[in-house]
Amino acid sequence: MSAAVPSLRPENTVPAGRVGHRLALGVQWLDAATGLPVTGRLVTDLEALGSRALAQRFEPHAQGRHAVRWDGRLAKLFVLAAAEKAASPPATPAADQTNLLLRVFGGVTPSSGRYLSSNDPRRYVPRRLALTPVQTDGVPPSATDNIRTGWLWPGANYPLGANATAIRGRIRRGPSLSAAIPVPWARVVVTRPADISAAPSFATEVQVGWAHGDDRGEFLTVLGAAAVPGGATLPATLPLRLWVFLPPPSSPDPADPLAGLPLEQAGTDAVGDVLRGIQAPPGYAAQAALSFPLPTGEVVRPGRVCVVNDSALLFP
Repeated sequence: MSAAVPSLRPENTVPAGRVGHRLALGVQWLDAATGLPVTGRLVTDLEALGSRALAQRFEPHAQGRHAVRWDGRLAKLFVLAAAEKAASPPATPAADQTNLLLRVFGGVTPSSGRYLSSNDPRRYVPRRLALTPVQTDGVPPSATDNIRTGWLWPGANYPLGANATAIRGRIRRGPSLSAAIPVPWARVVVTRPADISAAPSFATEVQVGWAHGDDRGEFLTVLGAAAVPGGATLPATLPLRLWVFLPPPSSPDPADPLAGLPLEQAGTDAVGDVLRGIQAPPGYAAQAALSFPLPTGEVVRPGRVCVVNDSALLFP
């Protein structure tokens, strides 16, 4: 006769380990041009939990990883926000009180204070994201459910290889070049049409390059092999189109240059078009496509950087 197996209880078990801390949110930032983890100085700041301001800096780790722990004031507010969410479900993802709002930008040192244009090395364009951590009653799981992957896009000072194919320019608004002002945080998409002489169609043309404009209106699009049409011979010029997406007009805040950054809602996605930065933020308007060669004479050549004339990127 076999003896009954007793049920497991604290008094007849031995602890095998414990959770030292829980991860509220972790983000690995990848270089959008190379797909590799971002290197160099980078700062990720938590600015709010839902509608509650909560200034806290993410801890930097190797391989472009940044993390914030479920601890202290953040843990207390998270439990409160989760209870509010359960009592009154949000009408939209943007209204979720458990959203973590963060900013990421380049800095001279990880301990840099608030963002200033003067302390940004401009290797990557800053971003502002709302991410919704997985949680139960305000407590995140001890697993890796809250690790996300985001992309950062080349800034004006991004180091280009000797044979890089790229397009750079400066986007402005105004009645004339002499009265033009920069458009901060614009988005740019490069497409390869099947026939450059046909009418532009953003929906059907192959997207081969993307860029985020910075606070000065400058952008840099690094193109890969997808920009080159098929064939045995490398063409002298590339038949491409440039699409510009402009944010609503706004007045920059000199005291907080990142205040005008679009808030991109990524929800609970571990990775997706929003986190990749290849989806225009809400409210952005597409402008008329620019087809290369441009009327001002610019062409895109393999292994060269094409600088677009300011007049071609002036919008009303």
